[in-house]
Amino acid sequence: MVISAALVILLSAFNGIESMINSLYTAYDQDITISSRQGKTFPQSQINWKQLEQVPGVFRMSQGLEEMVILRHEKSWINATLVGVEPEFLKMIEILKQDHLLLGQARIKTQSNYNYGIIGAGLANKLSLGSVQEEPENTIIYAPKSNMKLKFGKNPFHQSTFLIGGIFNYNKETNDQIILTNLKFTQDLLNKESSISHIYIQTESSSDNEQVKAEIKDVVGDSFVVKTNAEKNELIYKTSKSEKLIVIAILFFIFLLASFNLVASITMLFIEKKDNLLVLQTLGLNEIKVFSIFFYEGILISSLGLFLGIFLGTLICWLQINFHLLTLPGSNMPFPMLISYPEIALIAIALFATSTFFSFLTAKYLIRNLK
Repeated sequence: MVISAALVILLSAFNGIESMINSLYTAYDQDITISSRQGKTFPQSQINWKQLEQVPGVFRMSQGLEEMVILRHEKSWINATLVGVEPEFLKMIEILKQDHLLLGQARIKTQSNYNYGIIGAGLANKLSLGSVQEEPENTIIYAPKSNMKLKFGKNPFHQSTFLIGGIFNYNKETNDQIILTNLKFTQDLLNKESSISHIYIQTESSSDNEQVKAEIKDVVGDSFVVKTNAEKNELIYKTSKSEKLIVIAILFFIFLLASFNLVASITMLFIEKKDNLLVLQTLGLNEIKVFSIFFYEGILISSLGLFLGIFLGTLICWLQINFHLLTLPGSNMPFPMLISYPEIALIAIALFATSTFFSFLTAKYLIRNLK
């Protein structure tokens, strides 16, 4: 019972963590990203946009231009990744729908000669941006000049001022690196008119990303690298799945050890009833009937433990999901849980098969000693 409950709880916990990681990374990192195979940027005219939009499964698209920059706010200086995108990108990252916007407004357009941007929570903390909720804060951005020979007295940076009007929260990596602004402002700042570094694509929910990726590769050709979200964050996903498999293997091994309790229970019952069995044998009870008694007894014991364990484990998971009994260390977020009924069914089948095997061996061995 305890092992069954533990398996259900831990599997649900790993599913919850995996779901949380997926939501954190897929919310910002789009389903498919296109970048140049050679160089950081490429001309917008190099892409057949009409053909790309017509690829089955493509839902939304945004062009993007990324560059490492330096930000200055009052006395604070930090490095960041400036990402110039189209307004459509804000819909793709669901900044308002999923409450990813912590403070301020989600705007990246140029208004009244002012350029607006939104910044990650980690960067905002380093820049000491505290009053964004009330009014946008003025920030100076320094972007490196490309293909420039450094000479004494020459400024190696493009410099511009813009307003930070909002703070967003996704995953730690994004929060500590990314500042979003509009594409046109970024192109003007870097002197890279009509150039972009990435194309971000959001696919339809019913689409297979691998299939959409294959069709996109046919459209853009070999000059571009096309990656799905899973490929961009491959290490994170593989680590999560590996940990889950390791824990399942360890718990199943513990269940094998716990199965000796079942062996002990059947054995003790056999010893206790041995004299009665000998009397029944003299009255005509054969060995097959005796075997059936202890075999089915073992199945009944293990089935009861399995049923109670799965019920108890599912109940604990349900209580956590609905009443948030535990929170993640260092935050007020509830510990994520996600009950997967197909996995619970697999657990039940595996544990029942193991218990049946042990019951069979134990009953078979005991009958040989019935004399």
